[in-house]
Amino acid sequence: MENKFFQVCKSEQINSCMQMVLDYDQPLTTIDEKLKAFKKALGPDVKIEKYQKTKNVFVYEDSGLKHYIIAATITYLSKPHPLFKKRMQLQSWYKDFYIQHKDNPNETVNLIGIYHYDGMEIYCDFNIQDYLNKKMHSSSAHIYTNDLFQAVKNGVFEKIDMNGNKITAIKGIELKNYFRGGVLKNPVISLFEKFNSSFSFNKWLMADECIKQMLAAKWYQAKGTEWPGWFLEFRVDEFIQSENCSKIMLYTGNKNKAEGMLDFDLYFGTLSFYGDLKASDINKKEAPGNDQENTLKAISQYGRLWYIIYEHETIKDKDMENEMSIKRMKLINSDWKEGDHISYTSRMKHSVNFKRMRIFELNAVNMHDILSDFNQGHNSGPRMAERVAKFLLDKNNMNNSVIFTYNA
Repeated sequence: MENKFFQVCKSEQINSCMQMVLDYDQPLTTIDEKLKAFKKALGPDVKIEKYQKTKNVFVYEDSGLKHYIIAATITYLSKPHPLFKKRMQLQSWYKDFYIQHKDNPNETVNLIGIYHYDGMEIYCDFNIQDYLNKKMHSSSAHIYTNDLFQAVKNGVFEKIDMNGNKITAIKGIELKNYFRGGVLKNPVISLFEKFNSSFSFNKWLMADECIKQMLAAKWYQAKGTEWPGWFLEFRVDEFIQSENCSKIMLYTGNKNKAEGMLDFDLYFGTLSFYGDLKASDINKKEAPGNDQENTLKAISQYGRLWYIIYEHETIKDKDMENEMSIKRMKLINSDWKEGDHISYTSRMKHSVNFKRMRIFELNAVNMHDILSDFNQGHNSGPRMAERVAKFLLDKNNMNNSVIFTYNA
C-alpha cells in the first residue's frame, strides 16, 4: 500500500537545481504515472506484466537481458521522523517474485523507489538481497535527501548505508546507462577501500607499540597525547606515499600544507575539496569537528567537506593503573624516571580496537542537521583567552550525510 499521508506535512525536497526546499511530497501514485516515467527514462518499450493477477511489475529488455522492476513511490515518513528521511514501503510478495526469477541468468529483479518532485524523477535502486530477511509487509527501505542531492549532482550515486544496505540513487536521464553499466566509483572511496583492507581493524592496538612505530618513522606528531588519531593519520599518509596517489588524495598535515590551504587533514586534488580524519570512540554520540570559519569556508568554496571517521572500542589507561602513560613518558623523554610527573593520565587511552569506518559529506543540503557549537571553554593561562570556535558533529544524527560505510 502506498503512503497515504504524504500531504500531511512538508518535508525536505530536492529540486533539479540541487536546492533543498521544504514542500509537500509530489509522488507518482498511479500505475500510468509510473509507466510514463519509466518510458521517459528507458524508452517506449517498457511494459507491465501481471504477477499473481493483481500485482504490477515493469519490464524493460535490453541487449538480451530482461529487467523486472518492482516499483513504488518514495515519500516522507511523516512526523515525528526527521524531515530528510524518506521511504519506499515494502510488500510481502516482493520476496516471492524475486525467488522465482533470481536463478535465471538472463533476468534481473530490481527493487526501485521512484522519487518525483517538480517534474523530475530520481530512481533509487535498493539491493533487494539486503531486504530479503525483512518482514517485508509493513516494512520500508529508507533513503535520505542527501542521497537524492548526490544523484542530481553526480548522475548516479551509490552507497552502503548505516545498516549495511547497498543503495543506488539515479537521476532519470542516467537510468538507461545505469542498467547497462552500473556505477563508476569515486576514486577517493576506492582508495579508502584499499586502505581499509590493510588497516588494523579488529585488533587491539597498544599505545606504546603505536607510539614506537611513529617515533621510528620520525612522524611529526609521534609524541601527541591523542595517539589513536595521530596513528590513523600516520598510517593514511604512509599509504598515500606507498600508492603514489597524492594527486588524488594528499595528506596536508606536517610539511604538505601549502600557503593558503585550509586547515584539514586531506585535500582531494582531482575532485577539488577537503576532508578530515577522525578517530572516535564508537560509544560516544558526538565527535569534535573543526574550526567553524574553516568548515563553512570549505563547504561554501568547494561545495562539500568530508569527515572520514574511524570508530574504535576503547580501554582507558586510568583503568589499567596508568600503564601506557608511564610507558609513553619513557618513550618520549629519556630523562624521565619513576616518581616523576606523569602527564595526561586522566584522558590517556591504553588501547583501542578499530571496528568501523564511515565517510560523511557535509554540504549546503545537510550541514544544518549535523553541526552544532562545540563548547570548549578557555585556554589555560593568566589571560584565559577563549579558544577558536569549533563545531561538534552529532554522530547519531548523520544518516543524511553518510556516503560510505565499512564495518570490520
